[in-house]
Amino acid sequence: MCNNGIYFDKNNKQITGTPIKVSEIISSEMNKEKYANKTVTLYFNDIDKNKIDELNKHLPLQTNNFKIHTSHKDANVLLKEIKNKVIHRPSVHYLLFYDPYEASIDWTALKPYFYGWGEVIINHVVSDTLRAIKQAKTAEAISKYQDTYLNLIQYLVSTCTDRTSYEKIIYEIIKTIRKPSNKKYYIASFPFFNSKNSLVYDIIFFTNNIDGFKLFKTQAWNIFGGKSSNKNTHGKENILSLDFETNLETIKSSDEYCYNVTDIAEYIIKNFSGQKDVSLKEIWDLVNEHPVFPTDGYKIKIKNQIKKYGHNLGKSKVDFI
Repeated sequence: MCNNGIYFDKNNKQITGTPIKVSEIISSEMNKEKYANKTVTLYFNDIDKNKIDELNKHLPLQTNNFKIHTSHKDANVLLKEIKNKVIHRPSVHYLLFYDPYEASIDWTALKPYFYGWGEVIINHVVSDTLRAIKQAKTAEAISKYQDTYLNLIQYLVSTCTDRTSYEKIIYEIIKTIRKPSNKKYYIASFPFFNSKNSLVYDIIFFTNNIDGFKLFKTQAWNIFGGKSSNKNTHGKENILSLDFETNLETIKSSDEYCYNVTDIAEYIIKNFSGQKDVSLKEIWDLVNEHPVFPTDGYKIKIKNQIKKYGHNLGKSKVDFI
């Protein structure tokens, strides 16, 4: 779902949406000499023809190495139609952003895109599931949730209670899809909240490339202002409590829906507790594999936080004694 690319705020000021921004940025880049021998093709789809008609009015001009295809059909139909153009071709790298209006995922359409040279972003509309799955009575509604999570609705209602539980099911589905391949892959996920601090959707990112994985995590944290989501924690992350069962140890409040640099430092310290002369490479390799925590752009802050916990930090090694 790409929508029409044009929005208006409460003051009736026009706001440019994602498809237009993406098109303009890539169009500008493709005019540069270094991309003269490269070609970019954008596919924008929305099931609403009126939205596509409006979008077409605002897209930049196409050139020899910059193409745009727009369509108004079921997105899953489009993915099945174009798969042979973008996957299993060594010269083609792709980024698929799968953005359904509600919690509705067609894994038969997505499956081929987990094997090629590219990345997949799924907008998992988990708010729809959490709000409505218990009220699903019609065959159509029940089928939607069962097809999305590949489980009977009775199991989903009785077992899954939050974003994390549904996210784990999607992780397992991707794991099953990828099972025939021995190639390593990475999955990151980040929740998005509305102005009322309610969870709306969960962005799930898949890639075969560690550099793409690291970049995505860093960009997500940058967008959220140095944390893992836009949730308003009301400063709870700065509140310390005392654990009377472990010699009055000071404990920091942590929120799995909104991590910060302190959480990264504590994750590192916990994993290397009691070890001496741990190389920074070992530390960054550990964090690079984490589904949420970044390293690039945050290494200095992480090291400073480790120092605050009293650990000896050298130029290339750390003591966690």
